Amino acid sequence: MQILKCGMASIQDTGRTGYRNLGINNGGVMDRTSFALCNMLVANDLRDALVEINGGEWVSVSDHAKLIVVGGKGYNVFAGDQQLNLWQPYFLEPGVRLKILPLTGGGIAYLAIHGGIRINTILGSRSTHLTAGFGGKEGRMLRTGDVLPTAILRTALAEKIVLYLHRPGMKHQLRLSNAAIPDFSRNTIRIFAAHEYSWFTPAAQTLLGTSGFELTGMSNRMGYRFNGPALQLHHERQLLSTAVLPGTIQVSPDGQLLILMADAQTAGGYPRIGQVISTDIPLLAQKSPGSRLQFKVITASEAEAVYLKREEQLANLKKDFSLIFA
Repeated sequence: MQILKCGMASIQDTGRTGYRNLGINNGGVMDRTSFALCNMLVANDLRDALVEINGGEWVSVSDHAKLIVVGGKGYNVFAGDQQLNLWQPYFLEPGVRLKILPLTGGGIAYLAIHGGIRINTILGSRSTHLTAGFGGKEGRMLRTGDVLPTAILRTALAEKIVLYLHRPGMKHQLRLSNAAIPDFSRNTIRIFAAHEYSWFTPAAQTLLGTSGFELTGMSNRMGYRFNGPALQLHHERQLLSTAVLPGTIQVSPDGQLLILMADAQTAGGYPRIGQVISTDIPLLAQKSPGSRLQFKVITASEAEAVYLKREEQLANLKKDFSLIFA
């Protein structure tokens, strides 16, 4: 697949695990829910690499037919002049231009192609690590003119999906139901207290759970910064750099929230007031600057229960999808 026009896009998968002791973060996709759903819809393994589009226009073309899907938030998709639905697999004919165009308000789109992006793995992942300059396409963002290696042969399940799509009147039946599509309109993010939560005044703890916080433009794959009421410590304290991970909520010296995202560093020195539950990190990732969010504090046990329920829902959805073609 050749890229004819490229905004801010990179190759991502679920990232690298087991190397944080070497200072190498997990990285990977910002929105793991959309990533998993897109891979499911084109009969991929749920770890296969795809294209993450964080802004700008995408246009590509391929010499071979492709089973593709685009998911996520904030984009229109066209195959030639035909507008396609998000969350619906399509059989893209050779030579037809695929266009993914951003809408006002932004978001992150995911382009999954059956078989995944077939680049070499580094430390067990195909994800682009921009800071270290490895993984993905030469460790950098994708560019116009790049050619993405993709699979030509299809699996048995993918063949069945393609046959289904060619049945008269059936292609629209494979779109995800609205109930299965993530609700990106929700503005409440669930968190639980982190190690330094007790360092903050009762007033600050109350403000965290009751006030609105606005996402600023000082946000990227490494972290999101918010404007809101200043959260005060009981008294000034020094914190040695300690472990952080995606979803960790730090408080800067001016009392503002910083939430670490997919490309977060492995250690930080700001006090950690909370941790976004893993199930809600994809929702947070899809928020645009200017979004006003609230945080709901729950217990770690409740967070675990939410995670297990979501994993069960994804497993059942994948099973139900494959049964369509049994």
